[in-house]
Order: sequence, then structure tokens, then C-alpha cells
Amino acid sequence: MEYSLELIQGLSLFIFASGMLTLVTYFLGITPQYGKHIKDSNISINARLAWFIQESPSCLVPAYIVYNFGPGNISPPHLIITLLFMAHYFQRSFIYPLLMNKHSKPVPVFIMSSAIMFTSINGFAIAGHQCKYGSLGEEWIYSTQFTVGVLMWIVGLMINLHSDHILRNLRKEGDSGYKIPQGGLFDYISGANYFGEIVEWCGLAVASNFGIPLSCFALSTLFVIGTRGLAHHKFYLQKFEDYPPNRKAVIPFLL
Repeated sequence: MEYSLELIQGLSLFIFASGMLTLVTYFLGITPQYGKHIKDSNISINARLAWFIQESPSCLVPAYIVYNFGPGNISPPHLIITLLFMAHYFQRSFIYPLLMNKHSKPVPVFIMSSAIMFTSINGFAIAGHQCKYGSLGEEWIYSTQFTVGVLMWIVGLMINLHSDHILRNLRKEGDSGYKIPQGGLFDYISGANYFGEIVEWCGLAVASNFGIPLSCFALSTLFVIGTRGLAHHKFYLQKFEDYPPNRKAVIPFLL
């Protein structure tokens, strides 16, 4: 497999550009195709299966790259960063789908296919850069910046998991329709789960000393799921007359 720096940087810029495109299209009035905003399609796949298929490359591709290089040949901070990246997507690929509501809306195949391409490219760029071109020595794991970045990742993951738990338990058995999420960061923002994930990837970018692939991914995440949060916030405001007026969309107290 080719791990040229030029290829990795080019793929990273593609990830950044895809996020920018999502941001631009949102401000042009095109709602992101995600969750409740997905349009019905004649060619769709079960949501649980689709989620597993589209997210697993972010775990499996880095796992192969780490195995290919050999964990002992990878500088400890870069190995830790790669494993943290994989840990998030292990949960997203193999645990989260099992927890999803069995009545979740099917995912159109074209959306799943786009996600597969994104996760495969992103996983390759991040893991390839960390394993082959990471220049941080072992002493970096004792630095304040690395510690802050890893703590951000942990806090973001906890916010993301807790928010998903709240969303899964909004409806009791037999309930239908949409509910206003309450508790945790949902008391402050409509997209608490999205905010958690943004914090995660910003944390890994900090821990990596702002390596290009992780920085591009963090920005792309901010643009892509940030716009999802804005779309959800708009939906809630239109759907519920009693929606909390002081609740922001994605970033507490700001946006």
C-alpha cells in the first residue's frame, strides 16, 4: 500500500473541502441529508446495518495500517492518538448500531456509499500520517499539550455517549413523534451529541500538535455536524412552540 506524504495530504485536503462544501450548501439553503432530514428513497438499507457498514472503515482501515507497520515501530504518542481514533469508531461501528431503535429510518444507499468513501479516506489519511510521518517523540506524551488534547477527547466522548443515551430514551414504549431532549448539555444546546464529537476531534488535533490530517478532519467535523446541529435546532424551533428560548444550537452560550 502506498503511503506517500503527498497522497495523505491530498486526501486530508479532500476531507476539509467536503466539510467546506457542506457548510456552503447549508448557507445556500440546502438542509444536510441526515437523520430526520433524510429524504425517502426507493433504494435504502436497514439503519443498523447501514451504520455498521459506513462507520467500520474508520476502525478497520487504521487497524490494518497499525498492524502493517507494527505497533512497536510507531512512536507512542502517535500510536495512542491512532488508538483513540479507532476507539471512537469501534463504539460507532460495533456497539452504537446495536443500541439504535429498531424502527430507525432506513438509510438511502447513496448516502451510505458516500459515508463509506469518507470514512475510508479519512481513516487511511489519519492512520497513515500518524504511523509513518508522525514526528513527535516519546517525550511528547508528558507534554501539557498532549495531556490537554487527550482530556478534551475523553470529555468529548463522554458528552457524545451521554447525549446519545438521552436521545435513545426520549420515547417510552408505544410513544411516537418527536420529543424535546432534556438533561446534560441538551439543557444548553440542541446538538449536544454533535458538540461532544467536535470536542473529541479538536482534542486529537491538539494532541497531534495540529497534524494536517487530524486538523482537516476536526474542521470538517465542525462544518458537517455543526450544520446538522443548526438544522436540528431550526427543526425543533419550528416543531415545538414551547422549545426553550435560551437554548443554542451547537456551542453552549454562543451558537
